Amino acid sequence: MKVLLVQPPIPPEVELYSTADMVAPSMGLAYLAAVLEQNGYHVEILDAPAFELTYEDLSGEFKRRKPDIVGVTATTAVAPSAFKTAQIAKKVLPDSLVVMGGGHITFIPVETMKAEPSIDVGVIGEGEYTFLELVETWEKGGDLSKVKGLILRRKDGSLHFTPPRPLIQNLDELPFPARHLLPMERYKVFGKHITLGLIFTSRGCPYNCVFCSSSLLFGKKFRARSPRNVVDEVEEFVEKYKSDHVEFVDDLFIFDKKRVEAICREIRERGLDISWVCSARVDSADLELFKTLRKAGCVMIYLGVESGVQRVLNLMRKGTKVEQAVRAVRMAKEAGLQVVAS
Repeated sequence: MKVLLVQPPIPPEVELYSTADMVAPSMGLAYLAAVLEQNGYHVEILDAPAFELTYEDLSGEFKRRKPDIVGVTATTAVAPSAFKTAQIAKKVLPDSLVVMGGGHITFIPVETMKAEPSIDVGVIGEGEYTFLELVETWEKGGDLSKVKGLILRRKDGSLHFTPPRPLIQNLDELPFPARHLLPMERYKVFGKHITLGLIFTSRGCPYNCVFCSSSLLFGKKFRARSPRNVVDEVEEFVEKYKSDHVEFVDDLFIFDKKRVEAICREIRERGLDISWVCSARVDSADLELFKTLRKAGCVMIYLGVESGVQRVLNLMRKGTKVEQAVRAVRMAKEAGLQVVAS
């Protein structure tokens, strides 16, 4: 059983408005691949943006690799490109199972399945164990309707939801992302190639910001990895890729301050000479905690300012005050951190 996970090409209309000239690894696909490898499956990742692949190139890759299952990830921004990728996969490999996952199909599954007939199955929400069970069931010729967390296209064209899959409660049980399957040397920021060490230490968000998809994809309950597990991944990345910089890309990295302090302590106790960045809500700002971050190597913090107008923040249901944003920026600067306001 051969599985190919695909990051579709970036649509020209999206690339046109990109100012960062950035290509980043899909950690979602890397997590899926890691779980599949852990369970003995042959899996590959095809990152079209990293290799600047065209749709014609994709066709050639599908012919050459001949996977039994093609998994395509899609945010709404790249959905048209993901649909085209699914079409090509089904045309080149008519007997393969074409699966779509990611934010777009999670948020509007019926509309997505109706919009693109080439998609056989959609994975709804957190995908690691859903996709693993799907692969296991497909390999055995079993009934996919027994797999939780899917939307299926039946032979008569009708759509069927399976029961939702519970969220993963112990994130430490997940293997580290399969970065060895990614072209790590091809990622870039502002046109400069850089080994991007993106690390998720938690999932889920209890807040209600109208512009954010996090709680819809990963639930409203905050779930976090243990400090030791987090720093184990940091250490592995630093040693394997000879890098001295990582980015904690959680939405709520400092939500649990004691956990963050423990992560900082673990970094220092292991003697990891690294720089790193993280994100925070402005209402979680704490000067002493910011100083702790800085001592552990943090050089920059992304603060969720969103707007300097209180009326706009209220419309966003952000739950913060303009004064909190001002205070958070001042605290971060006093602690010696660079600040980026979103």
